[in-house]
Amino acid sequence: MTTSKRILSGVALIGLGVAGTLAATHLHVSVGEPARAASPPAQLQPTLPPPSKEQIADARAISRVFAQVSEQLKPSVVSIMVEKRAKTRLLRGNRRNLQGQNPFEGTPFEHFFGTPFGDEDDEDGGGPQGPKQVGAGSGVVIDTRGYILTNNHVIEGADVIKVRFADAREARARVVGTDPKTDLAIIKVEKIDQLVPARFGDSEKLQVGEWVMAIGNPFGFDHTVTVGVVSAKGRYGIGAGPYENFIQTDAAINPGNSGGPLVNLDGEVVGINTAIRGIGTMIGFAIPSGMAKPITGMLIKEGRVHRSYLGIRMQDLTQEMVASFGPGAPAHGAIVSATEPSSPAASAGVEPGDVITRIDGQPTDTSKAVQLAVLAKPVGQNLQLEVWRNGKTLNMNVKTAENPADQGERAENGDSNEGPADRGRLGLQLQELTPELGRQLGVPQTRGAVIAGVRPDSPAAEAGLREGDIILEIDRRKVNSAAEAGQALKAKRAGGHLVFVQRGTARIFVVLSEES
Repeated sequence: MTTSKRILSGVALIGLGVAGTLAATHLHVSVGEPARAASPPAQLQPTLPPPSKEQIADARAISRVFAQVSEQLKPSVVSIMVEKRAKTRLLRGNRRNLQGQNPFEGTPFEHFFGTPFGDEDDEDGGGPQGPKQVGAGSGVVIDTRGYILTNNHVIEGADVIKVRFADAREARARVVGTDPKTDLAIIKVEKIDQLVPARFGDSEKLQVGEWVMAIGNPFGFDHTVTVGVVSAKGRYGIGAGPYENFIQTDAAINPGNSGGPLVNLDGEVVGINTAIRGIGTMIGFAIPSGMAKPITGMLIKEGRVHRSYLGIRMQDLTQEMVASFGPGAPAHGAIVSATEPSSPAASAGVEPGDVITRIDGQPTDTSKAVQLAVLAKPVGQNLQLEVWRNGKTLNMNVKTAENPADQGERAENGDSNEGPADRGRLGLQLQELTPELGRQLGVPQTRGAVIAGVRPDSPAAEAGLREGDIILEIDRRKVNSAAEAGQALKAKRAGGHLVFVQRGTARIFVVLSEES
C-alpha cells in the first residue's frame, strides 16, 4: 500500500500537480469492448439536422465579408493618443469668493480650496503644472491631405495629439476645427504620405437589423473590430448634446472606440462611434454620417460650423393638447411655445400656439424632427412650413438664418490670420444678447454678449466665467454685441483682459488671460 501511494504521488508531481493527484485517485481501468456513445434522452434529441456543407459555406462567406471589410479599412483607422498637463492653480491657498471671503477660512481646508481669481501674491495668475494626463481614442482618415475625423471629447483640451497608423507610423496632429455641439472634430497630420481615406456612406439608407462593424482602439488595443447590427435609428435624449440623432448598435463599443468609424458591409463609414450606455451593455451610439459629413466639410474649410436657425421654441404635441384643440386638430406635430423677436420665424408670421406639421412637404411628428429638418437645410435657404392654427392650415415660407450661437463662436474665434488651429484658445462660446434672452436670464440688459458655453480646463473656466454670464465691458470698454466681445478678446494683452460681467443680480470683474 505504501509503494502504491508513492507511485501515485510521483505521477502527480511529474504530471499535473495537485489537479493530477485528484485525477489519479479516480482512475478506472476498463477491459473488453470499447464503450459506445450513449444516445441522448428523447427529450434532448435534436429537432434540427446538422448544418449542411452549403449552409456552412454561406456562413463562412459572410464571415469572409467581415474580414475583407476590416482589411479595407485598416489603413484608414487610426489610434489617437493625447497628453495634457493639469494645472494646480485651484489648489493654492489665500483665495476669496465673489464677496472677497474664503468660505473655508479658519478650517483645516483653508489653504486647499478657493475661487480661481488669483492671489494677491500670485503675479502670473498661474501655478505649477500638475502631473501629465494621458488619454486615447480613435479616428478615421477622410482626406489624402492628412485630415482625420474624430470626436471632440477625444482631443478637447489636449496639449499634445499623436496619431498612430496601422503600419506603426506615428505623427503629431494639430486641431483644425471642433464642434462641441455634435462632438465632432477634425485634426490634421503633416508629412505623412500614402494616406488612404475612408469613404462616407449614406446613413439614411441604413435599415434596423443591418450588419455593421465598429473599428477602433478600445482600451488601447489597436484596430479592434467588433460586429453587430443597427439596433435603432434616430435615438436622442441620452444627454450627449443638443443635436442628438444617433445610430444605436450592439457592435461592442468601449472606452477608446470614440471617434472610430461604424461601417456597413460596403466598407463605407455610416457613423462615428461616440457614446455607450454602460460598459458591457452592448448599447452603443454613433453619429450618423448624414450629420457628420457636412460638418466635416465646414470644419475643414473654416474651422467652425454654420447651422440654420428659425428662432422658435417648441415642444411635442401631446394627446391632451390635441383634445383641448377640438375637432380637426392634427394628431402629431410640434407646437410653437415662443418665437424670438426679429428671428426668421417671427418675420414669416409664425406665432406661439402654431402646430408645425410639415417642412418641405415632409411630416414632422415631433419637435426633434423639426429641429433635424432645419439643421439639414443650408443657411440662407427657404423652408416651406405647414402649420395648423385655430382650425386652419397655413403655408409659410421661411428663410433660414445662421444660429446666433454659431455666430458667437465665430466672434470669439475671430478672423485672425493665425488659422483654425488657434481658434477657441480662451474656451469661450459667445451668443448675442437679445431682449428675449435677457428676459429669460432675468436681466434688464438688451445689448451685450452672453456666455453660452465654457470649455472645462480652459482659461475662461480657470478665470471663473460661467455659462449665462453677460459680458458688459472688456478692458473698461462697453460691449454691445458678441462680435465686439470676440474682437476685443482676439487681441493678446499683457496681463490679460479685464472683463466686467453680470451674473444674475451681481456684477463682478474677472481677469481673463490666455496664460491663466
